[in-house]
Formats: sequence, structure tokens, C-alpha cells
Amino acid sequence: MASKQEWMVILPDKPGMLSKRMEVRPDHLSNLKPHVDSGFFVFGGASLEEPLKEGEAPKINGSVMLAQADTKEEVLEAIRRDVYSKSGVWDESKIQIFPFKSAIRQAL
Repeated sequence: MASKQEWMVILPDKPGMLSKRMEVRPDHLSNLKPHVDSGFFVFGGASLEEPLKEGEAPKINGSVMLAQADTKEEVLEAIRRDVYSKSGVWDESKIQIFPFKSAIRQAL
């Protein structure tokens, strides 16, 4: 997949959707696995309102992912099939998808 374009994807949550996010999160993660295995999604995780604090739950306000695809539309279609989109967690009016070129990447 090295010839594919990289796309930075920023997916803000709608306000007040944290409980819905956590409810459907297991489905979100399991449904992402084939995309990760194929190399479509290179990395992803939750965006936070503030840095993590010991003893407190993370204050999640959205998601950020890096995708590899031929077109922006291909990325958008994958996002629309995600349970976070279908259940109304992500605010589709605020989604950002833009071309990106990694300079460095390191596995966790």
C-alpha cells in the first residue's frame, strides 16, 4: 500500500456523546480490525479535551486517524460505515480529511 496517498482524519464528537461512544466502542474497534490488517488505517485513537490525569477517566472529545487510500471519498465512505458515524457519535459537519505525508512513524 506504499503507493496510496495518506490522509489525516480528524473526527470531533458531538457534545454529550461520551456515554454512547463508550457503549458502541467494542463494535467500533472490532469493525476497524480488517481495515487495520489491510493497512487502510495506519493509526488511530481518541482526541482528548485535556491531558490524561491519574485516577480520572480520559475526557474524550473525538477521534484522529491516519488512512492510506487512493481518494478522500474512499476514506469518507469508510468513516460513514463506522458505528461511531451510524450511532451519531461523530459530528459529520466537523470532520476534516486532508492529504498528509508521514515523515516518521513508530509502532507502540
